[in-house]
Amino acid sequence: MTVIAPFHTLGQKDIPLAGGKGANLGEMTAAGFPVPPGFVLTTAAYDAFVKEHGLQQQIVGLARTVSASDPQSGEAASAKIKQLFLAAEVPAETARAVLTAYENLNSTATAVAVRSSATAEDLPDASFAGQQETYLNVQGKDALLEAVKKCWASLWTARAIAYRLRQAIDPNSVSLAVVVQQLVPGEASGILFTANPVNGQRDQLLINATWGLGEAIVSGQVTPDSLIVDKATWKILSSEITTKAVMTVRTDAGTEEQAVPVELQTQRVLDEGTAVSLAKLATKIEAHYNLPMDIEWAIANGEIAILQARPITSLPDPKPEPLQNVVWEPIVPNTVWMRRQIVEHMPQPLSPLFEDLYLRQGLTNAMNFLMEALESISGVTFDFNKMIPHGFAGTINGYAYTTGSFTMDFEDFKGIMRIYGRLPQFLNMNAFDWDSEVLPDYLALITHWEAKDLTQETDQALLQGIADMAAADGYYWFGSARNLGFSRLVDPFFDKLLKSPLIRHALPESRRASAAFLRGFDSKALDAQADMEAIAILIRNSETLPDLVLKTEANALISALNEHPEGQPVLDNLQQFLNKYGHQIYNLDFAEPTQTEDPLPILLSLKALVKNPPAQDVRTRQAKMAKERDVLVAQTEQQLNPLSLSIFRWVWKWTKKYAPYRENVMFYMGAAWPTLRKLAKELGQRLTDAGAIATPDDIYYLDSSEINLAIAARANGAPMPSFAQRVKERRTLREARKLLTPQPAVPPRGSLKMGPFDLSMFDPTPHNSATEGAILRGYAVSTGQVTAPATVIHSAADFDKMQPGTILVCTTTTPAWTPLFSQAIGLVTDVGGALAHGSIVAREYGIPAVMGTGVATERIKTGTMLKVDGDAGTVTLVDEFDPVEEQRRLAQKQAEQQAAAKRRKVLMAVIAGFIAGLIWWRRRK
Repeated sequence: MTVIAPFHTLGQKDIPLAGGKGANLGEMTAAGFPVPPGFVLTTAAYDAFVKEHGLQQQIVGLARTVSASDPQSGEAASAKIKQLFLAAEVPAETARAVLTAYENLNSTATAVAVRSSATAEDLPDASFAGQQETYLNVQGKDALLEAVKKCWASLWTARAIAYRLRQAIDPNSVSLAVVVQQLVPGEASGILFTANPVNGQRDQLLINATWGLGEAIVSGQVTPDSLIVDKATWKILSSEITTKAVMTVRTDAGTEEQAVPVELQTQRVLDEGTAVSLAKLATKIEAHYNLPMDIEWAIANGEIAILQARPITSLPDPKPEPLQNVVWEPIVPNTVWMRRQIVEHMPQPLSPLFEDLYLRQGLTNAMNFLMEALESISGVTFDFNKMIPHGFAGTINGYAYTTGSFTMDFEDFKGIMRIYGRLPQFLNMNAFDWDSEVLPDYLALITHWEAKDLTQETDQALLQGIADMAAADGYYWFGSARNLGFSRLVDPFFDKLLKSPLIRHALPESRRASAAFLRGFDSKALDAQADMEAIAILIRNSETLPDLVLKTEANALISALNEHPEGQPVLDNLQQFLNKYGHQIYNLDFAEPTQTEDPLPILLSLKALVKNPPAQDVRTRQAKMAKERDVLVAQTEQQLNPLSLSIFRWVWKWTKKYAPYRENVMFYMGAAWPTLRKLAKELGQRLTDAGAIATPDDIYYLDSSEINLAIAARANGAPMPSFAQRVKERRTLREARKLLTPQPAVPPRGSLKMGPFDLSMFDPTPHNSATEGAILRGYAVSTGQVTAPATVIHSAADFDKMQPGTILVCTTTTPAWTPLFSQAIGLVTDVGGALAHGSIVAREYGIPAVMGTGVATERIKTGTMLKVDGDAGTVTLVDEFDPVEEQRRLAQKQAEQQAAAKRRKVLMAVIAGFIAGLIWWRRRK
């Protein structure tokens, strides 16, 4: 049994023996860094002590009584465990070994620091900094043995037990070593981070410094000096010198806090030369570990000593620098690009692999498929490359756009007219049969790959599988054209009818919009909410679980439920929920995790439902809305004359049939992504092991041609290309682009065009600008009005910022955003229309919503007081509202609308004349 291990004999391989701290000190000693000498009392000594006194069963039993929601339970268990340790004696063999090593350490300097070193601390993926105890200036044999026992006992402090509970670490699996190190009588000391912990910048280094021993910083007794150093130039970028009133100093009995001499209190601890020397030494340590490091240091007699070092585990991603001189220009001059249709579900800049396999290859292939279907019906050959020579979709500043410019000649128009004559035949093709062909084919491909052992697949097969699933999702989107097309068509047509002279007299002004009718339908979103409410009821029916759920952070809730004796049924139901709904996307880009991988919104929604149960369950609310809808339909019909009634019933029949389809189609968008991401992880791990990329997730930042190069190199035993720097640059650029607000249309006033015809009436958003005053205008998609503060959510990473009882403001929503609706009382988006996912869900949740404002996330900040009018389609920034100015703007807007109406009349007249001329020409021919 190895009880004592000198520093120079240890390295990273010895963590099970020496703990994280001891292994790191040994590693740095062997590498020649200035570490004060010392030794480690190994985990074998801890295990022998616990075994000799029969403590393990008692310790683990007490630890398991701790509840994540009850801090007092941790304190009580810890106190009892500490008494067990202090009441027992260190075994004689262990005591002799410790004291012999102590005597040999330095016969002239008997003062030592005694530090705990756990087997699950100071690791790259788990830092237990501050969880166990340190004792400074320990002098004498008896004091050393007592300090050792206290360190052993500190493995079971309340905070250490709670930390392991949150990290789901089995209490049976942990042990503790003890570091005994010659004490450095520091004149100055502190902590150094080799990366900036505030902004995540890896090229900056942060030094905290104070007088005396470093304990004053660790315990929070003093605010230290703070210096930021540029690691490339060694220039001090900032220097904050504080008043340091207290310092930790040695005494005969240990340490104590004393007043700093007045002349030193406001004096800088480190001069520039010493700070740079310390920074250079720390950078060498970082290079040795190849990780950002948290380093404790001291200076005595002008010499720097490294007391310990650990990896930084909570370093934020570097905050990107805002991009300068960004312009929004068409991909090809004199063309129009729009954030509409499928790209509404790509709210962030795209990853390179998704852009390659989905946006360019997948959608292009799907469009070609659609062209072939058109040809088979019309007998006319549609030249896709001629109609859209610039491509159907592309990116501008990393954001996805679809084209709004289509080139069409006379033959193309003839083909379209033939299609109109054969529309039923076209729509009844198997390629557009969503229920029997499109969805089953897509799900079959997913099942095919789910059944495979990915470890047995070749690199090329994995890449092909990723490409096939990306293409299949594109085919699924276009294969859903019949259902999606009708759902998009019937709503604005019905809306126009309600506002027409034929119908509007039969409705109050607040109900002259389709949103008032399109509520109460069955949907997957309501199914998910009903299942979530059932889980909340399960929790509320327990005596102890509600308190646990409400007091536990959402990201720690799974671990807390796992430890709770009544938690398993809840976990089982959550797993069933994820099995059913977890494929849903936050973002159509498959580089982003799905709901299964990142269930935070579900857990936040669950906490909200436990805290504030709805006045009506979702099924009761749905039934009420359906009844109100049916009553509204009946009341409308009673007010109509026979002709108007006949038209209303015919349009309502098709609207009622197809409007709910969009949500059903959207539920399966990205359904392949959980499976696709497994293939990407397997292939990414292989490329990581081969040295092509740094981490498996880096695969999303390569395109297929680059991945093929790496696959070929692996297959042929050729030198492996390194894409690490390229990936790093692309990641940085993508993060910087996330700070941009994409324009709804490029150029800003660009409109959808089909040949010579301007189809601006079908634009995805009203023409707003960031300076149009206090009222933003969009599409009225869910009836009602509400005034409340805003919560701006940019992506899934912000979901934990959602405040219950506020108005959700975002770029757009996708299916996995649905749990946030249970906390929101209104919705405002940049893009989307009446049949976008968010509008459908908002109606079913009964919250007012305005979509397609174009600039909501740019103009609105979290906390901004808003008035959302889901009938008028307006969002008022309450604090900025000026009635006189807004009246002027309204008059200008009305004039613009009247001019647009005239243009539409002219356009419709031209189209009607063209069709009449074509009919006349065909008859004459």
